Amino acid sequence: MVLKTEIIAANHPAAIERAAKLLGAGELVAVPTETVYGLAADARDDRAVATIFQVKERPFFDPLILHLPEKSWVKRLSKLDAEQEKLVAALIERFWPGPLTLLLPKSEEVSDLVTASLPTVALRMPANLVLRAILLRGGFPIAAPSANRFGRVSPTSAEHVLEELGSKIPLIIDDGPTKLGLESTIVEPTGKKLVLHRPGPITEAVLAEFGAVESADLKGSIKAPGQTSSHYAPDKPVRLIEKGDVPPDSAEAGLLAWGQSAQGSRFRVTRSLSESCDLVEAASRLFSLLRAMDREPVTAIYVEKVPETGIGKAIMNRLYRAAAVGRAPE
Repeated sequence: MVLKTEIIAANHPAAIERAAKLLGAGELVAVPTETVYGLAADARDDRAVATIFQVKERPFFDPLILHLPEKSWVKRLSKLDAEQEKLVAALIERFWPGPLTLLLPKSEEVSDLVTASLPTVALRMPANLVLRAILLRGGFPIAAPSANRFGRVSPTSAEHVLEELGSKIPLIIDDGPTKLGLESTIVEPTGKKLVLHRPGPITEAVLAEFGAVESADLKGSIKAPGQTSSHYAPDKPVRLIEKGDVPPDSAEAGLLAWGQSAQGSRFRVTRSLSESCDLVEAASRLFSLLRAMDREPVTAIYVEKVPETGIGKAIMNRLYRAAAVGRAPE
């Protein structure tokens, strides 16, 4: 057990070297990405990867995403046929570095621990400049799920990581609030088709430029990270409502409104995901607002549904899981 977690500002002269050195020594480091903060370990080191599961209290059946220092690692970590190679190359050219994770047939170089013994591996090249510098300094891929306890709200700041994992990891690299606030889009390129396993910042409409997009069947076993039915949840119960609805217990509850709320005064605490109804802003604020509302003296957190268009589909995917309403998001 680590007695004290060190937090180093990303612009500190020693930050990159310190993080890379710890990762190379088999330690865990919380790192910033453009999506959420990740809990990183050397993907080549099974002991370090196993520690991720232990610290997060994450079940071993839930696979991890590998973050790559360079695009050339795709050929080492995956086995693609000619048709897949062409489609993957086009996606990488357009979206990497960035918030797109590719689910690909894995090579023998990838540990079964990383992939939960599945035949595929999730690969991403992040856009955050600090993490890219750490990856390049280390020269190896890292496994890096969100830096929080399993099933909890994903962290979008170093403070959130400290709340979740303080005393359990040696180092957090603080790069301020994350830019996008939602985890990456996960797609599986199969021939000319893209199977969407998790909606995210790269939307279906944009992906459709590269072929037909089909939502994965989430009723069976887990095939990609972030597919458990209950996820992204604060301690207080989350309940989804239509805009303008006022539940019977509103006086004791909190409200995350979509836009400005005429009924906000009927709740104990009210915040807005985006007063201007901007879905991108709502995505960047969702997890931090859920965490803030969880600290308020409310009995439940009501969230007004947002339109399931563009990144709104990713927002609702997270909210359905946070509320664990029994619906498997498409």
